Amino acid sequence: MTSDPAMPRLTVRHLLEVPRFRLRLVAGAAGLDRPIRSAHSTELLDPSPYLRGHEVVLTAGASLRDPDACAAFAAAVKAGRGGAIAYGVGDVCETVPEALARHCDRLGLPLVEVPAGVAFVGFTEWFAERLASTREEWDEREETGRLLRDVQEGLLPAEALRPQVEEAGLDPDMLVAVAMPAAEAPDGADAPGVLGLDDDVALVITGDEYAGTDVAGIGTPGPLGSLPRSLAEARAALEAARRTGGVVHAAGLATFRALLGRLEPHHLAPFAEQIARPLADYDEAHGGRLVETLRAFLDRGGAVGPTARALSLHPSTLRHRLSRIEALTGRDPLDFEDRAALAIAVWTAG
Repeated sequence: MTSDPAMPRLTVRHLLEVPRFRLRLVAGAAGLDRPIRSAHSTELLDPSPYLRGHEVVLTAGASLRDPDACAAFAAAVKAGRGGAIAYGVGDVCETVPEALARHCDRLGLPLVEVPAGVAFVGFTEWFAERLASTREEWDEREETGRLLRDVQEGLLPAEALRPQVEEAGLDPDMLVAVAMPAAEAPDGADAPGVLGLDDDVALVITGDEYAGTDVAGIGTPGPLGSLPRSLAEARAALEAARRTGGVVHAAGLATFRALLGRLEPHHLAPFAEQIARPLADYDEAHGGRLVETLRAFLDRGGAVGPTARALSLHPSTLRHRLSRIEALTGRDPLDFEDRAALAIAVWTAG
């Protein structure tokens, strides 16, 4: 594997599923999703200087004669960012040392048993084979990604995607675009529909709201002709999801909070400094409740009566506080545009 973040990622879990190796997981199950990209064979007690990261470190255990050596070896592989340890039984020891298993479990570092007769060189060959097939698959996904971008930007009609849609077995009358980080793109047969890569974004055209990742943006479902809109929405929703975490749907973009969430911190800083801070400072200095009052007033759409009742205040007392807010901030809570600025300040201040 290369280190390109857009390349489909191999993990220890994938390696365990390769029939030719007949591997058995001994310890470190918590690290099964650690990425791996190559194999490195060693009998050194500390191979870390020779690791580049994400290797399957193969050893016959010649240096692992006692618990202290096992602890040092496991720690060195973890420090060198190795992806897993593969212990070949039969040459030095008939079983994987218990001490090595214990320390790998503690470190969350997968430890697998390589059966006698399985040559270490086979791992190197397997990674080379996977790299070649992965590169071909990645190039194809990049080409599809360019096609999807052209459709989104109106450079090509959505009909240009019909062959891929039909080949994926999707219904052209019900499609949805999903955007996710490229590093989280599904592998090969796991792809749920048409999959393309565009820089650091993976775009999936599917028939449902599949995400397959913790962070994703989902466009509005519709027929093939509406894909440009769905693609644009999915990208915008992904930007919001990267800020807030989770999965964001297109419907969630058309909200006040979603709009603010897409702004950079420096865009919001004036609202915090010019509006929120003077109110907070006044409350702290005078034991006031201006921030609480403003929040309640905004939550009730700027209605004096309901706000006064919610705060158990006489309406004239509430109006006095609103006047104080205006004096401190220069924004009139009874004016719609000023009230929007006050709402932004309150949201920014948390």
